[in-house]
Amino acid sequence: MNQQQYHPWLFKLALATAIATLPLMIVGGHVTTEGYGMAFPDWPTSDGQNMLTYSWLDRAADKFYEHGHRLLGMLVGFLSIALVIVAFKVEQKKWIKSVCIAVLVCVIIQGILGGTRVTENSKALAMAHGLFGACVFTLMAFLAMVTGKRWIEIGNDPPELPVGPRGLPYGYGLRLAIYVPLVVLFQYFLGGFLRHFQKGLHPHMSFAFVVLIFVIIEFRSARKSEIKWLKRPAMGMLHISIFQILLGFGAWITKYGLPAAGFVATAGSWEQSIFRTAHLITGILFLMTATLYSIRVFRLSWLNKYINAQSEQTLSATDSLPNSEGNA
Repeated sequence: MNQQQYHPWLFKLALATAIATLPLMIVGGHVTTEGYGMAFPDWPTSDGQNMLTYSWLDRAADKFYEHGHRLLGMLVGFLSIALVIVAFKVEQKKWIKSVCIAVLVCVIIQGILGGTRVTENSKALAMAHGLFGACVFTLMAFLAMVTGKRWIEIGNDPPELPVGPRGLPYGYGLRLAIYVPLVVLFQYFLGGFLRHFQKGLHPHMSFAFVVLIFVIIEFRSARKSEIKWLKRPAMGMLHISIFQILLGFGAWITKYGLPAAGFVATAGSWEQSIFRTAHLITGILFLMTATLYSIRVFRLSWLNKYINAQSEQTLSATDSLPNSEGNA
């Protein structure tokens, strides 16, 4: 197995691309929350002007935030291009180069989705734009993880996974690593449907507790492994899921009110905007964390199988050597 080398500039650029995407998503979430998505009827121009020369700092809130969102998208696009250039200069692993190219392609697709949402004035495309954006951010976070030192160190000296009831490494933890990101993604889809079409409130609220149960089970599975590389993100995932439910409750109260407590919701209030946008961003971070945790599980499983296979080959080769006493 060819060992991966650490390239600090590639890692830093991958991390910077993911970090730069956070304000892009926050502003994009605020745009959706406040209904600013159609502040401009055109794209890629803004009010018929070049996006880079358009004077936007003194504009009304809708144009200010929407144009800021577009400029942040351009910044992420430039960082993605630089990422590919640096990867092809320093990285030897073809699959990492492929991931860098995938990030750039996905950023381009995401930009086209956002622009087409404007030109078509489509809520369905707005929802697809948000859902795909969460997946693109997760891909960026994955790239930052696999170019980091810890990923390489784990590959060189992987901790041993406990053996499950069927003799497979990690037992049911592997199955959970498949199910949990899928249920989180489905919950994010339900949230997007509610956000854009104002339908599906009860399924979204009910399924949140189903997701929480899955996360608790996976957290317990990670604790049994006694591996810090798994236990820490599993703990983070549990905390995020609980915080996300609390944010969802806050978004519900600020939108629909709580008559029993005498609280009346005010449409367009700053509390409503903060809770709804924070709920959206935390959902994206939740999806990212669940996915990266699952990738870690499968990586450790593969490394353990590889090491075991190498050990068996070594033992077989040793057993096949002639016995010195028998040939004396």
